[in-house]
Amino acid sequence: MSVSGFKKMNWFPKPSAWKSMETHRLKRKDMMAVFQQNTQSLTAGFARANALQIQNIGEIAAMNAQARLQAKADEMKAQMEARFAEVNKLV
Repeated sequence: MSVSGFKKMNWFPKPSAWKSMETHRLKRKDMMAVFQQNTQSLTAGFARANALQIQNIGEIAAMNAQARLQAKADEMKAQMEARFAEVNKLV
């Protein structure tokens, strides 16, 4: 009986299937933790940017309202000064 070819010999020790599976599970757990941390920091960044944008829009709206009120107050002040000037002319 003739044997063709040869069997490859593994001279280096290999971890057991259980140890290999355990190592793979721990690596996957670590990768999931890193992924969740990155996702949370990204979500926090977007939330912070959105909050700042809303805050800035509110500040701009408040400044515009303040400018309109100031313009109306200046207009009313000018009218009152004109009336006082008319009254002073009559007196």
